[in-house]
Amino acid sequence: MIGRSVSRGELGLPAMVMKNHAIEHNLTVMAAYAKAHGFVLAPHGKTTMAPELFRRQLAAGAIGITTANVAQAAVAFDAGAPLVLIANEVVARHDVLAMISLLAAVPGRELCCLVDSPDGVTRLDTALGHGGFGGELSVLLELGTMGRRAGARTEQVALAVAAAVRASAHLKLVGIEGFEGALASDRSPQSLAIIDAFLDNMRSVTVRVARAEGFSGAGPIMVSAGGSKFFDRVAERLGPGADYAGHEVQLVVRAGCYLTHDHGVYAKNSPLAGTSGPDELWPALELWAEVLSRPEPDLAIVGLGKRDTSFDLGLPIPLARVAANSSERVPFTAAHLGSLDDQHGYLVLEPGAPALEVGDRLVFGLSHPCTAFDRWRKVPLVDQHDVVIDEIETFFH
Repeated sequence: MIGRSVSRGELGLPAMVMKNHAIEHNLTVMAAYAKAHGFVLAPHGKTTMAPELFRRQLAAGAIGITTANVAQAAVAFDAGAPLVLIANEVVARHDVLAMISLLAAVPGRELCCLVDSPDGVTRLDTALGHGGFGGELSVLLELGTMGRRAGARTEQVALAVAAAVRASAHLKLVGIEGFEGALASDRSPQSLAIIDAFLDNMRSVTVRVARAEGFSGAGPIMVSAGGSKFFDRVAERLGPGADYAGHEVQLVVRAGCYLTHDHGVYAKNSPLAGTSGPDELWPALELWAEVLSRPEPDLAIVGLGKRDTSFDLGLPIPLARVAANSSERVPFTAAHLGSLDDQHGYLVLEPGAPALEVGDRLVFGLSHPCTAFDRWRKVPLVDQHDVVIDEIETFFH
């Protein structure tokens, strides 16, 4: 595959490709933003589950990799991550034993997971003991909000969880965690007010737990938040300017989609979205597909479907056309995907759309990288001329 050109029709389609120059740009932009705003990155690996991309994020300054479960943590450790933050509770005995094995296999590296109830603390601590774990596992106290994901709902519960960790034999509380991205889907004033209130509560609970001597260890308290939509609010409310009553804090942002950005949900909501300028994130993913049929004047059937693309937060967006006998991209936006079958897309042509023929290749932008990568075992990495320079392997379980 190396050396083949997707624009010249030398790859089997459909194919999702990743633009190397955009990846390099996004790594640089996000590293500079983090430094300027006083936080460090532990990007969420579930976005790509690609060890080669993990290594590039670590080389660009990330202190570790975030994962959703223990199986993903093993992939991150294999990629060389010095810290893996499992942004979830771990309750199954099998998973606890797997964590013990990971820590034994990679001495000197750190593994954290979340706790949000005294019962969860007891279960985790007991399983560690039964597994013969002789050290202390770092945990973060997860805070949540009513009707949403996991996390302690009140300050009283949070303090009880901290007390349970303090009384445990195999756990140490090193920080506070929350995910503000579950609370809003846009950047309206009302949504930002909800986000800010949640983050302010995280800071308040951090101070209360610190005053109760709930945190262990000699280093700063880890405060972790930040998906890919609101990391600017996280930096403002929880960063260097926040009042932690004299307690030293390290802010860890877990955004994962900054690496590839997109043409959809993050193009609308990322703090670094805009006009693709030098200080903004650039979309790095494209999905190529052929026109298979023109059964009606205003309808084209294209060879991409739900098995090939993300569609949960918006359907692919047409960007360009390459005629069947050409390799030149021509902008093509006078159309939209109306729906998807498993492996067919229904492209609705708008009035005045340029001619479209069977065999033409179409370039689509994607929305929500987290549900795009898991459809591909290998993703071609292309240069600025659409020539494949590498293949990025993914490891979804």
